[in-house]
Amino acid sequence: MYVYDLAPIFKDTMDTIEFHKSTAKELLAIKDRVRNLIQHWGEDGRHQEAVIKTMIQRFLPEKFRIGSGFVVRQTLERGKHEASSQIDLIIYDTSYPILFKENDFVILTPDSVLGIIEVKANATNQGLQQIVRKANENGKFIFDARIDKTKSLFNGIFSYESIVNNGETISSAINTPWQELRANEHKHKFIVNHISLNQDWFYKFWEHEHLEQNNAHYIYKISELSFSFFISNLMDWISGNSVIENSNLWFPVDKSIEVKKIF
Repeated sequence: MYVYDLAPIFKDTMDTIEFHKSTAKELLAIKDRVRNLIQHWGEDGRHQEAVIKTMIQRFLPEKFRIGSGFVVRQTLERGKHEASSQIDLIIYDTSYPILFKENDFVILTPDSVLGIIEVKANATNQGLQQIVRKANENGKFIFDARIDKTKSLFNGIFSYESIVNNGETISSAINTPWQELRANEHKHKFIVNHISLNQDWFYKFWEHEHLEQNNAHYIYKISELSFSFFISNLMDWISGNSVIENSNLWFPVDKSIEVKKIF
């Protein structure tokens, strides 16, 4: 008869919260490493896009890819088309045909696009409201061209080091572009729905709450977890049931999470 001591197995649990916090540490460390070497802000901006793009690609299922480029849609006139403004990051389904691809630069049709992300070093300094407005315009451009309008678009803004003192600055920057679209019955399907403003501040638009009671905009203060929650929400958006079924791994419960504003 063998007796096994299982206590060491159960004691050897890992810290999920620290795993997620390491995402922020890694992203900031790589960003700063490049900034310390070069002073060309255009190249620095492109590298910041590449850093978060590489991080997201690690988590994506193989059937999805992430690139930068444009989305084009057909018009009623054969031989003519329209193009979106340039999009920092586009998450797309590789099972759809690709109009053009050169390394990570892509030109796609709207049906293949699952999500779009604007990447900024400091979104509050660069004008958050205008960034939200541009992202809404790109989201509308893509959504309007889709035949299947049942699936909402992931529309995100990712900023490394925005300065945020309270939720009011964020809410006003989001609410004004939202109100500009108030006559559009589909706006909840394509507007900006996720923002990581730095490693501590996170915004999420809850579509089901909008449909039920119209209070759907939530601003959270999440110590060192905003970057990771942004990525986890993206994975949840595109992956079906897997993230929900493993929600404690993707969204670790932490006392530092605070709802700062609902509107």
